[in-house]
Amino acid sequence: MSSRSLFQILFKVFALLMIVSSVGVVIDSLQSIVSFFTYTDYTILIIAIISIVILVLAIYYLLFKGDAIINKLRLTENVDEYLTINMHRSQLLSLAIVIIGGYTIVNEIPVFCHELYSYWREGIIENSYSFTSKGPIIYSSARLLVGLLLLGNTKLIVNYLELRRKK
Repeated sequence: MSSRSLFQILFKVFALLMIVSSVGVVIDSLQSIVSFFTYTDYTILIIAIISIVILVLAIYYLLFKGDAIINKLRLTENVDEYLTINMHRSQLLSLAIVIIGGYTIVNEIPVFCHELYSYWREGIIENSYSFTSKGPIIYSSARLLVGLLLLGNTKLIVNYLELRRKK
């Protein structure tokens, strides 16, 4: 495997980690865009749109424009051309996706349980549920769903990334 391929795989892993961890940012930004129509505060709208654009561009460049980043940062200059790793790049990507998905699920299950308990406790104490108390449950559910989708669709994701690499 060449050092360029290793850096490309690392960029794809970083992009997938960014996708998993950006669920909260996207949800918060979408809530800010919706609240713009209630409060008509342009600052909220501008910040929400800028954060979504930055996230999308960072993920796009890490997933599909790895060569440009490698060339711009000159990452392969001080590294040997070929590294001795006896795994095909699709196997390495599959392993990385499974690790990311598993890490996300393992990390998020306790958070989800805690948020469910807090929501249930709020209902008992206040005899009602507020809309804002559902937010953390929705956020945690979305992260769990992303982790499950990564684990369940590993082959599909690897095939898509490899297809995009060949173009």
